[in-house]
Amino acid sequence: MSICRSSDDCKAVSVLITDSSPLFRSGIRQSIEGREGFDIVGEAETLEHLISLAQEKQPKVVILGLSGQNSEVWEAISTLADCSQVLAIIHMDGTRETLVHALEVFLAGAVGCIDRLATEEELTYVLNTVVSGRPAVSSAVAKALIEELLRLQGFGATMGELAAYEGSLSVLEAIPHRGNRKEELTTRELEVLELIAAGETNRAIAGQLSISEKTVKNHVSSILRKLEVTGRTEAAVWAVRRGFPTSVSPRNQAQSPSRNSP
Repeated sequence: MSICRSSDDCKAVSVLITDSSPLFRSGIRQSIEGREGFDIVGEAETLEHLISLAQEKQPKVVILGLSGQNSEVWEAISTLADCSQVLAIIHMDGTRETLVHALEVFLAGAVGCIDRLATEEELTYVLNTVVSGRPAVSSAVAKALIEELLRLQGFGATMGELAAYEGSLSVLEAIPHRGNRKEELTTRELEVLELIAAGETNRAIAGQLSISEKTVKNHVSSILRKLEVTGRTEAAVWAVRRGFPTSVSPRNQAQSPSRNSP
């Protein structure tokens, strides 16, 4: 991806990488290097070095690995956000503390956020989205934010009812009646959407449904079109607000009559 202001002014997206771990910085660099349209203009180990390099290089995107949660971190993100798109990397461990951390990242001015265990596919997706100035998160961050949204809006009982569903139909077959969609999703698309809401990647979805990643991508594209949303995060929010489970139990997988369908 590149930023073109005119036919005579097209340049690669400059990226500055920051993390206290040299090994982690190397991994991020290897994931980005060689991708057409991106240019890594530097690496920093500390916030002080980061601010200095950012002032010198004026990068389009700053990838910022965070190991602390303090006023200096939030001030650094706020300062960087004045001239760069900030993509924060945090450690999600399932606690409310790290959820608050993710929220603080956005409040400070970051545009994107991924967890440290995010896949290369997720990094690429979030990076490409952040370049355009649109917010994006990895699956683990999305799942944590969605679960907090459910908690705040009182969806706990509904989720429990769905998880304990005892009828002859599967949970997925009961969901279409919750509607407000322009077109009905197919049973397979509902299965894929449920796994998206659970925070699964395309690769994980392909493995659980015994289909190819290409087929998963086709289903995801169809889901986004039918729901009239622009990305996986919006689709996941749409799903959980309508009672989709945020995790798939072995019992539900065994019940689904279409699990082996193409």
